[in-house]
Amino acid sequence: MKYILDTNSFITPHRGGYNPLDVAVSFWNKIQELSDTSVIRSIDKVKAELFIHDDELKQWVNNTLPRDFFERFESDATMAKFREVSTWAQSHRTYNNTAKRKFLDPTKADIYLVAYSAAHPEDYTIVSFEKPNPHNVGEIKLPDACDAFGVRCIMMADMFRDLGQTY
Repeated sequence: MKYILDTNSFITPHRGGYNPLDVAVSFWNKIQELSDTSVIRSIDKVKAELFIHDDELKQWVNNTLPRDFFERFESDATMAKFREVSTWAQSHRTYNNTAKRKFLDPTKADIYLVAYSAAHPEDYTIVSFEKPNPHNVGEIKLPDACDAFGVRCIMMADMFRDLGQTY
């Protein structure tokens, strides 16, 4: 099982002030340790979101994570799932057009995370700070999209519990 980190798995702890790089050194050391052993990974679409800002988080990612940490999204299996997830989002009756456009935005990683993990749901668990909200007409939440495709989506603390890790 690999844990695939959402963009907010980096941004929320650091930029949100919960675990900034300069204070929560043990947290970031644990992220590095788990990445070095390939237990956690992410995809190139997340990297693109992280690199929008030229800040110390971008520098930490560049200087600390293994070169292969961000796996390439595109493959035959992931592209097939991408089309399936896209069709699901476009035809879903709960969500309004704004929610659908946001989820389908090619500069955002959520749809890619779902498609990537749905290609092999037994192998991947997504880690995100988003909470499910299936009745929210204005936004397709990552955990709700994951649920529709049999992909497990958990919070960061749950990942650490699953792995028996502390920091």
